[in-house]
Amino acid sequence: MAASIVYKEKQLSYFTIGEGSPIVLLHGYLETNEIWIDFSSKLSKDYKVICPDLPGHGKSDEYEFQTVEIMAEAINQLLINLKIEKIFLVGHSMGGYVTLAFAELFPEKLKGICLFHSHPFADSLEKKNNRLHEIALLNKGKKYLLINFGIPKMFAQQYLEERKELLTESLRIASQLSENGMKACLTAMSERIDRSNFLRTLNLPVLLILGRFDEYFSCEEISSFSKKIKHIKTVILEKSGHLGMFEEPENSLKYIVDFVTEIE
Repeated sequence: MAASIVYKEKQLSYFTIGEGSPIVLLHGYLETNEIWIDFSSKLSKDYKVICPDLPGHGKSDEYEFQTVEIMAEAINQLLINLKIEKIFLVGHSMGGYVTLAFAELFPEKLKGICLFHSHPFADSLEKKNNRLHEIALLNKGKKYLLINFGIPKMFAQQYLEERKELLTESLRIASQLSENGMKACLTAMSERIDRSNFLRTLNLPVLLILGRFDEYFSCEEISSFSKKIKHIKTVILEKSGHLGMFEEPENSLKYIVDFVTEIE
């Protein structure tokens, strides 16, 4: 069911499917909740799945001074409106940054979290500068240049060659985004704080799903960090880049369902 709420005078769009214990799926940058359609359909056989469009993407409005904390607060308001007290929260890429902000602000509302092709670190100076460069390009009307460069990098090379329809679909989704929404999300990601120490001490079970061929950050670096932390379970999708829900949907689904089952 598609619907929307209002938080701080801005619309937040979402859809729900299924009944049972609630799982919230948060998409990443250059994505909308459309990326979860097939994934949520399978999860909905046993769970109530809630898929928002994060502020600035899809049908959700951006905020003038957007942060990952404001995005997390909007998700909390959605849970209040839906009268949901506790969730398992899955965040893909940028959605993982929002997931960690949510965990810091509202830990009592979580059963566990999954960082799906995501990590707890702040942007490096180089990454911050790259985001500023992207904002400058958006100001020059070059949205499609960014999309056509960024989306193919999300896939492992074999999927670009064997499953061209996945690339076509991802480009279609990204093309719907507004320049202002993209800039709001770039700013929020650039200004987010490092939450690696927070994740180390978080009193919640954590699932970390990584892609062996992820070009956006080092799988080895993140797994090296996480393997020393007892409450984090780390799994690696051996054929995936940055989009395991498309590249290895069955394995991704199994890891999440097994983890949620262990928690409940």
